[in-house]
Amino acid sequence: MGIPDRIILTLYTILMAVFAVFLILFTLQIISPTTVYAFCSTVPGRWEYAVGGVVLLLVSLRLLVTGLGGTGISTLALGEEKDGKISVSKSAVEDFVAELSNDIYGVHNAKAAAKMVESALNIRISASIEPGINIPDTTDEMKQAIRKSVFSTLGVEIKDIEVFFKHIQAKK
Repeated sequence: MGIPDRIILTLYTILMAVFAVFLILFTLQIISPTTVYAFCSTVPGRWEYAVGGVVLLLVSLRLLVTGLGGTGISTLALGEEKDGKISVSKSAVEDFVAELSNDIYGVHNAKAAAKMVESALNIRISASIEPGINIPDTTDEMKQAIRKSVFSTLGVEIKDIEVFFKHIQAKK
């Protein structure tokens, strides 16, 4: 789930919490029914409430799609043979690339994200590196090892590999 989805989810959760508090106060008769009826009588004809309802509906649908995993591709199509389609799980590719990255000396806690672009892969690796390790040399070593292993295993070229070191720290 990306940052925009997390922001939307947070705002939606706050809105639902406010609604839940209102509902509790109403059912316990702390807020009188006449107050609620007076508010409800002001709603018809107000475009602001209609816009708010549409926004709430769109946010709900977005969260539903995100929650069901409808965003993103869960499999990567590697090719099509005469007998059928060849595909591999996106998480399998990401786990494979992360394992390859962790096998490089000085690199640990690697996580990878894979994305199929045209007929090639884009890979983004987030990892930690130990102090004293030459980052450019290690990055080149990672890229070469990953390109070679992924091509020999999957038969797919890697278009781009982005490496992001989030921490420079010793392995725990």
